[in-house]
Amino acid sequence: MEKEVETTKILGKLKEKKVGVFCDGSNLFFASKENHWQIDLGKLKEFFEKCYDLQFINYYLTIPAKNDSDYYGTQNFIEKISPFVSIKSKDLKYIPIGSQIMKKGNMDVEIVLDVVRTIKNLDVVIIMSGDSDFLELGKYVIKENGKHIIYMSYERSMSWELRKCWHIFLENIKEKIILT
Repeated sequence: MEKEVETTKILGKLKEKKVGVFCDGSNLFFASKENHWQIDLGKLKEFFEKCYDLQFINYYLTIPAKNDSDYYGTQNFIEKISPFVSIKSKDLKYIPIGSQIMKKGNMDVEIVLDVVRTIKNLDVVIIMSGDSDFLELGKYVIKENGKHIIYMSYERSMSWELRKCWHIFLENIKEKIILT
């Protein structure tokens, strides 16, 4: 049973609430490639400011080494989004597997810890990720703190576990947040 409810219904119920937004950059990056459109974080910030008492938007990402071909693209991306979000970063890991190098850059623990550190000052937590690893965080936010949590992601990238919770598919607000 999906709890994807009309976006305006969720947003209207929580209007004027203190909100913190936690963006899983890696999850959003790969989902945007799969869905062939990107979020304009400036437009997203304006959207949230109209709906809530927006406290912050944290954007979590890993930084490639300077000798990595992705380094300068990541730096350009950070430069573009930094006026709209607080960047939370750590170095990308390079793990040798045989003759290959696997890149690993997971920020889930950092997101969870930041939610735990800021929850007392928020009424609503928005997790921008479709990753089911955040389900347990939702239980913490709701049951242990009596706060609200909303998961936001592209529809194709939203795990079935998160679909049982309050969630908003980015496609529902695409015209307001699409990067053009």
